[in-house]
Amino acid sequence: MAPRLTVVVPLYNVEEYLGVCLTSLAEQTMADLEVVLVDDGSTDNGPVLAQEFVDRDPRFRLIRQENAGLGAARNAGVREADPAAEFLTFVDSDDVVPPGAYERMLAELDGSGSDFATGNVLRLRANGALEQSPMFRKPMEKARPATHVTRDWILLGDRIACNKVFRRTFWDEHSFSFPTGVLYEDIAVVLPAHFLARSVDVVEEPVYHWRDRDGSITTRRAVPQGIRDRVTAVTTVSDFLAGREGMAEAKRRYDAHALSGDLWLFIEALPGGDEEFHEAFLDHAGVFAATVAPEVFAGLPLDLRVKWQLIRERRIAELLALLGEEKSDRAAFHVRGLLRPRAHHPAVRDPLPPAATALTPADLPSTPTSPRPCGGTGCCG
Repeated sequence: MAPRLTVVVPLYNVEEYLGVCLTSLAEQTMADLEVVLVDDGSTDNGPVLAQEFVDRDPRFRLIRQENAGLGAARNAGVREADPAAEFLTFVDSDDVVPPGAYERMLAELDGSGSDFATGNVLRLRANGALEQSPMFRKPMEKARPATHVTRDWILLGDRIACNKVFRRTFWDEHSFSFPTGVLYEDIAVVLPAHFLARSVDVVEEPVYHWRDRDGSITTRRAVPQGIRDRVTAVTTVSDFLAGREGMAEAKRRYDAHALSGDLWLFIEALPGGDEEFHEAFLDHAGVFAATVAPEVFAGLPLDLRVKWQLIRERRIAELLALLGEEKSDRAAFHVRGLLRPRAHHPAVRDPLPPAATALTPADLPSTPTSPRPCGGTGCCG
């Protein structure tokens, strides 16, 4: 009899964490599953440990391949899955699946008929503490059966694969596969899946413990490959939406989300990066920004409009100065003009286009602050 659920687990040099991960799968309250382990050319003893699970638990299988990266390993696992399995999920081999997670998600899918279920995520810190992942706090704050991203736009922030259980017929219908040889491979699969699904179940309970193996996330981002691959991922989704009828609003919303979320993470990393990273950021982020409609930029908060205009004009020195200035006073700008008020940031030396600096009531602090000296420049009216 075919298992109801296939769990694909790529492994590559994670011996230290693998036992905890596989034990969490073996102890799931839903026993009717298969676990396809994909050794992606590990050089540690992880495959030996994986084989021990295979030897004592018939639900586990191990396949081996030369190192090809996470996306390729996941795709290999899907190909090896029992084709009669009803559902499919993915686990990274340093993470943990809490007890009952799969039983909970399959119960939701059985009741709704949705194409996939997605659930809350906790970060597993180095000291063993579990904390709510900020990325999932709002998207998963309440259960919503049979919803959809076009009715629930906050799901644009739900962009990883491992907190989901997919109906296998849905996966095969759309021939999903992960991009290979890149970082951030989840985005190009998960976001299109949200739009292609007939409905999605949101589970508010934590269904995945995502291990934090590097406390310096910002430092890890400040590398050219990171921004290159992130821009490639968001461009893939933006192009997917551009090519589908009736998705104009979805593309606008996604592009705004990319500018304020996915790529903002790399703006934050700029002060810690070197010149090579700065150039890569301007090259790749600038290319994406050039494809975004003017009305999307106009709808961004003031601070993002200013930063993205500096990026488009490749004014990295002023952008870095502005980021440094904001550390001491996040709302630091002067107001110029009475009839058409515009923001002026001291760190920005040369004028920016009016569309980037025009002020609306939403751009002004809700709590009045002491006026700043204008220094005879005409600021503040």
